[in-house]
Amino acid sequence: MTQARLPVTALLGTSMFFSGVTYAATMPYASLVGVDTLGMTPGFFAAIMSCGAIFGTFVSLGLGYLSDKLKDRRLLVLITALAGILAHGLIYLFPSQLSFAVAMGVIMPFAGASYGQSFGYLRVYYMKHRPERVDFMVTSLRTVFTVAWIVVPPLAGWVAAEFSIFDVYLASSLSYAALAGIFALLMTDSGTAVQMPAPVRAEGASFLSMFELKPGAAAGLVGLVVMTGAIRLMTLTMALFIVTDLGGNVTDVGLYAGITAATEAPFMLLLAWLTTRVSKETLLAFAGVVMAVFMGLSTQLTSVSALFWLLGLNGLGTAALMSINIAYVQDAIKGRVGLSTSLMDIVAIGAQLLGAGAFGVLAANGDYRFALVVAAVLSLIGSGVLAAGNLPRLGRLKPA
Repeated sequence: MTQARLPVTALLGTSMFFSGVTYAATMPYASLVGVDTLGMTPGFFAAIMSCGAIFGTFVSLGLGYLSDKLKDRRLLVLITALAGILAHGLIYLFPSQLSFAVAMGVIMPFAGASYGQSFGYLRVYYMKHRPERVDFMVTSLRTVFTVAWIVVPPLAGWVAAEFSIFDVYLASSLSYAALAGIFALLMTDSGTAVQMPAPVRAEGASFLSMFELKPGAAAGLVGLVVMTGAIRLMTLTMALFIVTDLGGNVTDVGLYAGITAATEAPFMLLLAWLTTRVSKETLLAFAGVVMAVFMGLSTQLTSVSALFWLLGLNGLGTAALMSINIAYVQDAIKGRVGLSTSLMDIVAIGAQLLGAGAFGVLAANGDYRFALVVAAVLSLIGSGVLAAGNLPRLGRLKPA
């Protein structure tokens, strides 16, 4: 096997940080940009986000299938990163309802797949070079992604308040450019070109057999969609809730996201330790309950400072749903890392569709507290679905 000449782990860690920036700089402000700044109605904003989610479903499945066929997985990460440069660059250079609709509804479904494709590549790379450390590396690099959420949102909030809220899309576009540059550099080193042979389809088996899920995995994925959809609804609502109901500003929105991320990092280390003692299904179901408690308590608050005291709950639930879900999903389809990893995008897209659709309906009259109540209920439902489909695995200790 050809040994890589480049410092691959350092480069992948850097790419994960910039991938985190693309989300951390823009996600907390999406509804403020679309609804508050560009003047979209909540329904129109939700329709754009929903259309992007539907389109993204087909994009992610196609790229996931293709990634198991291509000789070079790095190429897909590079292409999707270029799409991110274009999408968020378009919003920054031509801020309008039309540019926002085109970027988020048409181009971002390709750019959003860069996250899953990056994790697909790094899992195959470490399975080839350091198979005994693959799960550790996936968790560690996901923590680097979280570091961006600690650093960037408060800074982005300050930039949005002092200069222009559209500058956050410039930061994201430049981060996609850095991600593309890293994978372009990796492509110059033949030692970083890795792929796994896809399992051979049994004679007479249908094409759809390659999508077969393990028993209980389908229920688990549905539960993840619902729980993550609740988080999406909360994320879209919380910025407006902070500004409108709690009397905060865009800087407070950035602090909210940054403090949450700061609590996520240590919780991820704790959760990595817990996965050696209890099942992933148990931890994911528990996370849904924790998020429901956080969102329910948030509806009773009257100040931003009080909300900040609850962010440990948000960090714990989010850490579980955003880190343990990776290992859970990548094991869903036996022998097909690309297809399994693409399910991460499918879960995210389904959650975006659910969250955006619920936001469009619930936020139309400006009642953001009620929207958070619904998000809490959805989180409990998702936790229940995942637990019900995986009862034999709940609480099960892993063998030493």
